[in-house]
Amino acid sequence: MCIAAPAKVVEIRKDENIGFVDFGGVKQQIKLDLVDEIEEGKYVLVHAGYAIEVLDDQTAKESLEAWDELIKALDEEDKLLASTEK
Repeated sequence: MCIAAPAKVVEIRKDENIGFVDFGGVKQQIKLDLVDEIEEGKYVLVHAGYAIEVLDDQTAKESLEAWDELIKALDEEDKLLASTEK
């Protein structure tokens, strides 16, 4: 299964057609070959090291909220599994 994750664009190097994004504190280099009109401060969906879609502000907010919910659910599941293994 492949998942694209939302990230905030924090730096663009147009001459190299790359950018740097922030995944909640984790910075990663991405390629910008598949998107047009990207600018710093915007959000993109990242898959396999490529920005595949520029997100509008509302979609970015909804996507980030969904990811936060998923991470919380996975953390709770991990805690539950750890408590049953004791």
